[in-house]
Amino acid sequence: MSFQEELIARAIEQWEWFGRDEDRDDKFIDPEGKTTKSKTSNGVPNRRKETVEPFASQVANYWLAIPSKQYDDLVKKFAKAKGKLDGTIDLAWSAAFISYCMQMAGAGSAFPYSSGHATWMVLSIKNKRNGKLKASLVGFRPGEIPLEPGDLIARPRQAGITYDNAVEKGWFISHSDIVVEVDKEKKVAYVIGGNVGQSVSKAEVTIDSDGKLNDRDGWMVHIQNNIAIKAPLVASLPTSEARVG
Repeated sequence: MSFQEELIARAIEQWEWFGRDEDRDDKFIDPEGKTTKSKTSNGVPNRRKETVEPFASQVANYWLAIPSKQYDDLVKKFAKAKGKLDGTIDLAWSAAFISYCMQMAGAGSAFPYSSGHATWMVLSIKNKRNGKLKASLVGFRPGEIPLEPGDLIARPRQAGITYDNAVEKGWFISHSDIVVEVDKEKKVAYVIGGNVGQSVSKAEVTIDSDGKLNDRDGWMVHIQNNIAIKAPLVASLPTSEARVG
């Protein structure tokens, strides 16, 4: 099995564990323990899915995939009383989810684990800019090449960040998802991400008949995943400071 197949398997495994949630709408748990998109039940607020057990503890497992210094810094800043990060801590955990899936799939040192997606977004664009097309992660503009299962798609979550200035900006809050299926006939690709609607959710993005991303939902970079299991490349982090996004 290729690394890309392993990565997809790990993402689907977590998606199924969370209850096979779909789309990007917020998910809550009602008083009966069922997933709902309603914020309230009979006038009583429902709880965000990520904050309810066993999901909160699974989010804690995702956080353990980021570098230990980043983890310790985040605990000191946001979870000192609790002493750990989990789904009850109000921090975006989507990058921790990607890091977890990469780690469990066997990426080893080929992936730059981080509390923020900008880490691998910037690295991948740098590789493309420098002509390192066989690097583990290569960042193309959306629509430049066809999506392949196991690739990532990513976008900023703040204004003023573009493909052309992302490297110079260095850090920005952002999000990325794992491509798990590409259906050229239906012109749609399916992606799985963490902290999508307070859960691990699957969503659709549009592609053209060649499989190239043409979705208009703000995607900035298509990250081609060239990681091979036991790849020797060591990817350095652009910062050791604990920042989330």
